[in-house]
Amino acid sequence: MNSVADFPSRVYRELTEIPSFKSAQFQGSNVIRTTTSTQDHALKTNRKTVKTFVLSTDTVLVSGSPDGSEVVASLVSPSGKYLAVLRETNDSADKKRYVEVWADDRLHAAENVTDKHGTFYTDEFTSSISFSPSETKLVYVAEGKEPDNDTADPLSKFRFIPDLGETYGGKKRPTIFLCDWSREAGRAVLPLTFAEVNSPSVLLAHPVFASDDKIIALGYEYSEDGRLLGIVYCRNRAASVWQLTLPNDSTGKEVLACAGLKLTSTGLACRSPRILRYGGQTKLVFASNSAGGPHDTCSKVDILDLDKLEPRTLVETVHDPKPDAFPGLYTASFPACPFLQSPSKESFLVVSSVWRSRTTVLLISLANGNVIDLTPATEEQWSWTVLCTDGKSRVVCARSALTRPPELVLGEVDANAQASWKVLYTPSVSDDLRRRLDDLAISIHAIPGRYPVETIVVRSKTQKSRPCITVPHGGPHSGITTAFAPWFSSFAAEGYTVALPNYTGGSGFGEKYTRSLLGQCGRLDIDDCMESVRYLIKQGISEEDKQYAFGGSHGGFIVAHLIGQFPDTFKAAAIRSPVINLGETSTTDIPDWYFVEIGVEFRPDSIMTPDVYKDAFAMSPILYVDRVRTPLQVYLGLKDQRVSLDQGKKYYHVLKAKGKEVEMFCFKDDGHALDSVEGARAVYYAAKTLFARVQGD
Repeated sequence: MNSVADFPSRVYRELTEIPSFKSAQFQGSNVIRTTTSTQDHALKTNRKTVKTFVLSTDTVLVSGSPDGSEVVASLVSPSGKYLAVLRETNDSADKKRYVEVWADDRLHAAENVTDKHGTFYTDEFTSSISFSPSETKLVYVAEGKEPDNDTADPLSKFRFIPDLGETYGGKKRPTIFLCDWSREAGRAVLPLTFAEVNSPSVLLAHPVFASDDKIIALGYEYSEDGRLLGIVYCRNRAASVWQLTLPNDSTGKEVLACAGLKLTSTGLACRSPRILRYGGQTKLVFASNSAGGPHDTCSKVDILDLDKLEPRTLVETVHDPKPDAFPGLYTASFPACPFLQSPSKESFLVVSSVWRSRTTVLLISLANGNVIDLTPATEEQWSWTVLCTDGKSRVVCARSALTRPPELVLGEVDANAQASWKVLYTPSVSDDLRRRLDDLAISIHAIPGRYPVETIVVRSKTQKSRPCITVPHGGPHSGITTAFAPWFSSFAAEGYTVALPNYTGGSGFGEKYTRSLLGQCGRLDIDDCMESVRYLIKQGISEEDKQYAFGGSHGGFIVAHLIGQFPDTFKAAAIRSPVINLGETSTTDIPDWYFVEIGVEFRPDSIMTPDVYKDAFAMSPILYVDRVRTPLQVYLGLKDQRVSLDQGKKYYHVLKAKGKEVEMFCFKDDGHALDSVEGARAVYYAAKTLFARVQGD
């Protein structure tokens, strides 16, 4: 039994304090600047650190310093001369915000922007920082100011404006701001908007300079009913690519009214616009999915010559790949600096992408779209993340595995499109943790008769008789890979076998299998996961009387189904932010999800009719609540905008009323992911305590 002194466990604490690499940039030909994140359990916060790697022929010099909590984002200019910093202080009752540009150790330009806008945006879906080619201007994204009281409309401040949903904390107005510190501009900081009188109903975000007077940006589109469906974790949100032309003169202006040109067609969900300047040409490369439908699907890659405005698709959607073939592109976003140039002058895009149960490094030709897997085959089952390139032949990646914490790796791509890799950094761990991790092995098992389902297993090499935790992923159109995850690694290092099923509908297996789950939720995904449990028992990997389950979001939906449909299989279970009833859409920021997953087309005027609700209820775990006998814990983040809190609460109260063994834990500062330092460690401790107690009974 655990005690209060074990909260959190020493193993969990050490694993979560290992830094993870978030970004990297070349700052000169042989200097790499990285940003890492680590959990600080004493202060209950995530801390950022800047590590600088100086490369020489035989050695790598590493220096690090905390990127103070005031720095919310930073970027090195393409020449390496400048460093842009977005800073937010909290020295007084009100937050102060600054935009700073540093040249070496000298503050080159600084602007107090507290009165110009609200908080800075730093997420991957809306934010970016970009220098102009002349390095005299900077664009970034921040929350626009609320309009002043309109004397002509005394109700203006009460009119409804939709927010961005989960994780955005009520933000509503992402706005592009331009900071111009050239002599002519007098260091102006101004918001950008459309010059057109009948401007499009879009939210401009994710800007990048194409030239000194042109900016490429994403435009997120409102639906016909005035709604802005939740953006985070959803790569199906209608978003076009726009070209904004800055006005010739900004003197005396409070807003920069830009001529807007839409560069992409309707019906796309675009993201990650990146600019390549080479040989006097300027090209735009971006990823896109179909708008609507499943929240994650196979992506396309398009390229557009900005001089000719002629688009061309480089990588198409892959529908039904052969088992060992390229399954299509599955990536959240491109790195900020994603391009390479070969000695033969051919240009490439370098990205990381989910390929079945791993993430790999892909080299994509900008000439013909040919895709080459640069990931070396090793026994460790590494998963890779591309962080940046030097624009020539080198690429910086983070690689990790469930048994190996994140390392920083430098790749050199030769004229034959082959990569050689050098490890720049490996984190140090205690001798005890090293022994525990060395005793673990990763294996990937294809589940017979359930193609393309496969399950990642992490277990001891020496201790075969261990309790097994099955952890279905959320989404359901995401996936789980072999990448380092402290939660899974901690359970494996502390005496459990961990099974991670990639059931039908997840990413990395082809578009056909993503869409196969639609209309089959509550059946196909449940059967896949249960067959995984049976297969591992049959193979002697786990034991019939030592089965446990944990899942969050749609993973919680699956676990609730499993303990209801198969009440004698699992000794204990835990669910985080679970979907319990597919017919309950009251407070969610993604109502479309519920309709799409049950196989019903979603439109802006869709409502949950009795017939639709009947079908949704029949696919939901609440249908089996009377059969649940498994001891259960429920975890809810009280700021969750994705799944109604009533779902988990009603499930808890029904089970409680029926005399079942059930506990519920609520976290006031957490949202759907329950990923705060305090929340995550409490969930781990609670689940571990439950499983250990039941196993000992």
